[in-house]
Amino acid sequence: MLIRFLDSTVFKTDVFKIGVSLAIITVVYAVISYLIYRGGKFLKYAVYLISLALIPVIMLMVSVPEYTDYFMWTVGPLTLIYLFYEMSKVTAAERNKLWAALIFIIFSIIFWGIYEQSGGSLSIFAAKNLNKDLLGLDPNGVNNSGGAFFIIFLAPLLGLLWIWMSKKKIEPNTIIKFGLGFIFLGLGFYALFATRLFADLQGITSLNFFTIALLIITLGELCLSPIGLSIMTKLSTKNLQGMMMGMWFLASAYGQYVAGIIGAGLADAKEGSTNYDALITYTEGYKQLGLYAVIAGVVLILISPWVKKLMQEVR
Repeated sequence: MLIRFLDSTVFKTDVFKIGVSLAIITVVYAVISYLIYRGGKFLKYAVYLISLALIPVIMLMVSVPEYTDYFMWTVGPLTLIYLFYEMSKVTAAERNKLWAALIFIIFSIIFWGIYEQSGGSLSIFAAKNLNKDLLGLDPNGVNNSGGAFFIIFLAPLLGLLWIWMSKKKIEPNTIIKFGLGFIFLGLGFYALFATRLFADLQGITSLNFFTIALLIITLGELCLSPIGLSIMTKLSTKNLQGMMMGMWFLASAYGQYVAGIIGAGLADAKEGSTNYDALITYTEGYKQLGLYAVIAGVVLILISPWVKKLMQEVR
């Protein structure tokens, strides 16, 4: 990776800026290290300084996507190495819980990688391949706000359902809920695939059916998303709770990153084709994503007894 970076256009054209940036980062790192070494109230100042120092780094990664690639390929492995180091210092029972948490984190990357097409390929699909047969609403408006509307509408109902099932002692455990989230996600993408059945020769299909797909996908999110931070806290040791919650959010970032790669692949396949061909390309891609989601859900349900043993008393 380092050789690839040194040979990249970004490095060759911006070598002076990179050198200055590295010098500034080194100075900031030295100051932060000193504040951490002093401890006490100085730790608070170190956190402030780290937060401010990260702002230009994030801006740089946004402006130069190639930097984002290097960051994503670096921070994840380093985080895992540190987690494995910390796992070596805890008891066997605590280590098993951390392994269970890691399983949730890994599967959440897959979930968000598929789910977050709404901000990428689905936006293009909505703009170019959907009609306005849902009360004359703008398709992209539905794509952008439909999920939020369904969350507000469905979250209380689903919460009441879990409470009722808990009273009847039939509520599924956390890992089953994760699996159900994937299955609903997969069914939603199969519904997106089915929009091709309503398409005309110009490649325009039904917004109504697209909205039904969003409803099913949102059900999947509601099965998975609300329990993420809670389960991270329950499965972590006291001194690793902050890190595990951070890893949960990092998994979301990796999911967004994967979603961008998937969306870019679908968009590349669309170049030079008619609108109808684009519809077929997109919906075929959504069928594949639906299949992967369903497989992941089935795998989670099948391994749920083993994961429950790792989780021990945590439910």
